[in-house]
Amino acid sequence: MDLYQYYIYENADQRTKDWFLAGSPFPIVGIIVCYLALVYYIVPRYMRNREAYQLKTFMGFYNLFQVLYCVFLIANLVKAGWRPYFFYRCVETDYSNAPKAMLMVETTWYLLMIKLFELLETVLFVLRKKQNQVTLLHVYHHISTFVIAYIYTKYIGGSMLTFSIVANCIVHVIMYSYYFMSAYDVPLFKFLVAKYKKYITTIQLIQFCLMMANNLLGLNPNCNVSRPFLAMYIPNIFILTYLFYDFYKKSYSNKVKAGKVKQ
Repeated sequence: MDLYQYYIYENADQRTKDWFLAGSPFPIVGIIVCYLALVYYIVPRYMRNREAYQLKTFMGFYNLFQVLYCVFLIANLVKAGWRPYFFYRCVETDYSNAPKAMLMVETTWYLLMIKLFELLETVLFVLRKKQNQVTLLHVYHHISTFVIAYIYTKYIGGSMLTFSIVANCIVHVIMYSYYFMSAYDVPLFKFLVAKYKKYITTIQLIQFCLMMANNLLGLNPNCNVSRPFLAMYIPNIFILTYLFYDFYKKSYSNKVKAGKVKQ
């Protein structure tokens, strides 16, 4: 019990230990269990004899909200002192209560909140009877980013590793803008969606490569960036890269080969 108290509370960022969902890990575990029960059992059972919900208006607002929220996160990090050199230069976390340091850690908590909210996406898939989109990639990605956001808020709260937050937000601005356009029968939107669809996954893969480089640079022995966090995060990036690349191959490479065979 002393070890639990030390690692969960005493060794955590004291600024965030009393913040919503940034304390005990049990609520996080409970949310994940509820999420899995909802998307694999409760909601599919509820939808078994029902027509699919369209939710077009809700999805439109949701996608726009995601774009604006990501812009908000990036703006906050820049105000808190984030700069492009965080990608390659050792920048350690400022654990003080200085205004910029507090804004930095507050933004990591805002990240945790949006990753919690994003779990709703899978439920929406099931309500729209798109169970085929509830893949291992999708579920693992949402759970892992939620857990990482929790750990980041609880222990890290800044440093050069905030590069991953900025990179992810930029990708999400592009991705949710694409989702927004794909939902509407507007000629310009249809043209852009058809032309750039496959590049969404490519951009995500580039994001993971940049995140990996940033995390590996954080292993510099002269840089005081959390080694336990890196030991957990780097393998997770490898897993996500593999899953997204596998998705890309199945979605696009096979279609190209099939097209050549038909010719």
